[in-house]
Amino acid sequence: MGTINVATYHDAWLSDLTELLKIPSVREDALASTQAPYGPGPKAALDFMMSIAERDGFEKIGTVGNRAGYIYIGPENDPEPIGIIVHVDVVPVNDIDQWQTEPFTPVVKADNHIYARGADDMKSAVMLTYYAIKAIQDAHLPLKHQIRFIIGTDEESEWADMHQYFAEEGELKYGFSPDGAADLSYGEKGISQLDLYFDATNPENATIQLINFKSGSATNVLPGFAEATFSGIPTNSLQENFEQYCQTENITGELRQKDNQTTLTVQGVATHAARPETGKNAATYLANFMTQYDFEGNAANFLQFIGQKLHKDPYGEQSGYGKAEPKLGKTSQNIGITDFIVNKAGHINLNFRHSLAFDEADTVSKILSDEPWLTKIVRDPAGVVPHYVGKDNQLVKLLADAYESVTGKVPNQGVNGGASFGRLMSSGVGFGVIPTDEPSTAHGANESFNLANYESGMNLLVAEILALSDNL
Repeated sequence: MGTINVATYHDAWLSDLTELLKIPSVREDALASTQAPYGPGPKAALDFMMSIAERDGFEKIGTVGNRAGYIYIGPENDPEPIGIIVHVDVVPVNDIDQWQTEPFTPVVKADNHIYARGADDMKSAVMLTYYAIKAIQDAHLPLKHQIRFIIGTDEESEWADMHQYFAEEGELKYGFSPDGAADLSYGEKGISQLDLYFDATNPENATIQLINFKSGSATNVLPGFAEATFSGIPTNSLQENFEQYCQTENITGELRQKDNQTTLTVQGVATHAARPETGKNAATYLANFMTQYDFEGNAANFLQFIGQKLHKDPYGEQSGYGKAEPKLGKTSQNIGITDFIVNKAGHINLNFRHSLAFDEADTVSKILSDEPWLTKIVRDPAGVVPHYVGKDNQLVKLLADAYESVTGKVPNQGVNGGASFGRLMSSGVGFGVIPTDEPSTAHGANESFNLANYESGMNLLVAEILALSDNL
């Protein structure tokens, strides 16, 4: 039996992490196939993880439907194995102009951060977990329970990877997902995604015509960029008004003129949909500015809805759609996608991270009642119910004790608006490795991971895995 010196794994970890970050593992349905259900990128990332597991001599490895992979160590036929679930897919890059490096060309800068899409969410933690499990195996440490390291490829979308994994490999009671900050999330809010549709039209005799409005491409990202094209507003005062608005709101924007059409762009601050209060939704800022002009019909309804009613309302308090209660707290509200193409079907995507008090059907009814210009609302069947384990759960206590044994501190504990794979286990939680005093860069431009967190991250994961295996 050996001991673990995590420093000996650093160089190999960084090398493998760099290769994983090079893979543009964004879901692409247009390129999906039986061999790559979410497109070539997520499948390539999964294949890479399986290849290093084979390289390093793990014996119990495999894939499920080309959607998820697994590496098991410890006793077989364990009736209560422990799951450690991660994902290698990433969100799209929609704010390329804000990146200082190429998103899929990893770069280590002088600040000792590695920059790339997925560095924060969550490829660095994926590779830390892999090497923690490898270190445990290399040291021949005895395990009371089997450890199941499960690698997903559809976490940023529909979680169909995990549905198939559990259908084939069986349910898990205990486990965690090392995704995000080192906050021990004993509760995770539910997720409701609503797609609102309307006729994107202007009255024929309207002086001002909205031609196009576009922002966002993913429901779980607060968009940092928005663009609108319109006609009928004189540019002499528009330019000055727009510049003043951007300065007042501390955003950036640009005005372009071509023939009789004007295009405005706004650059806000992108962030994760679970934390809309930390970003600046470019769509609502742009619409808010445009509401001072006399648009008519559904163009006016659309701009008023997102630019007034939903603007600067991250908890749905102004709109009335957010509901709060003591266990899971406030509901968060994000406008993830907006589309207005004149004389086509307009679209607004709303993403709620909600408490136990939120009722999706009631919310749909309220929106339709408040906004009769909408033609329909489609509810996403992939939405998830709230997950609450509680602070007194045995797994929560074991993880907290393991964290304190490594850091000398009690971890922050509470409720998370994000959705980690930890909720897929009845006594599962989210518990990441990134120090809580470091700002999250997930889903944003210049996403990065602080390489100084390697040693603490490895030690935490080893301690947490062993604590669960030995004591549950």
